[in-house]
Amino acid sequence: MKKSHVLTVVITLACWLVCIAYLTPFIWMIATSFKPIGEWATPELIPREPTLRNYFEVLVTGGIYGVRGHFPPIGRYLMNSLIVSICISIITCILGAMTAYAILRYRAGGSAFANWILSLRMIPAVAILYPLVVLTRTVGLYNTLGGLILVYPLVTLPITTWFMIGALKSVPKETEEAAMLDGCNEWQVFYKIVLPQASGGLATAAIFAFLFSWAEFLIPLLLAPGEAAMPLTVFAAYFSNQYGILWGPLAAAGVIISVPVIALAIAIQKYLIRGLTMGFVR
Repeated sequence: MKKSHVLTVVITLACWLVCIAYLTPFIWMIATSFKPIGEWATPELIPREPTLRNYFEVLVTGGIYGVRGHFPPIGRYLMNSLIVSICISIITCILGAMTAYAILRYRAGGSAFANWILSLRMIPAVAILYPLVVLTRTVGLYNTLGGLILVYPLVTLPITTWFMIGALKSVPKETEEAAMLDGCNEWQVFYKIVLPQASGGLATAAIFAFLFSWAEFLIPLLLAPGEAAMPLTVFAAYFSNQYGILWGPLAAAGVIISVPVIALAIAIQKYLIRGLTMGFVR
């Protein structure tokens, strides 16, 4: 066997081992979600007596083994997360594309402006949480979905702007100039010519904004602690309480939280790969 073939086999096996190592916690979570209460502490991966009770109580009754019956089912929190995540994806994609276009084509802010925007992403969320709480209380948006939609772009916009800068670099200026000669104004060029050609970058920016909004825990924990605006991540944290950790319902909630993200990633994976590589090769 040639050395190149041996190397390929070794690399493939190594990739599979790494993949299995990363997926093991997720597989264990799925298995735990089907375990009855008596098997939560057992070391077996496959449940001896599989049950759907964890999903039924999380999705339908809201009464988790008699401990949290005063909370409604997970549907309300699922809807809160969907509304916030979809709105953040749309808002940050539009603002990120406009900011990236202004930086790339009009040199807005000077040569260091793009780096300054990216540096904002390095600020830990905990450092700005108190001002954000004061801000949302002042404008009357504390513990509301509007408050989360107002705050999340502060964290998602820098990275989406950089994704869009890379995507817009792959759009030739000649197409924009030709559209201008045909009578299009600057806004028409941006929306009708530039954005369609940067659809891969838009998809990448959208899914990253969605993932952040969907998975964020600390910000909504302080800004939306009540049931009216509580997202899924904060809701799932209540399965750990003074009675212990309710591993079965917690695992079922974790699976429910994961499904929309996995489905979205599979649906737009070709756009995601294309968007991640945009701007690197001219």
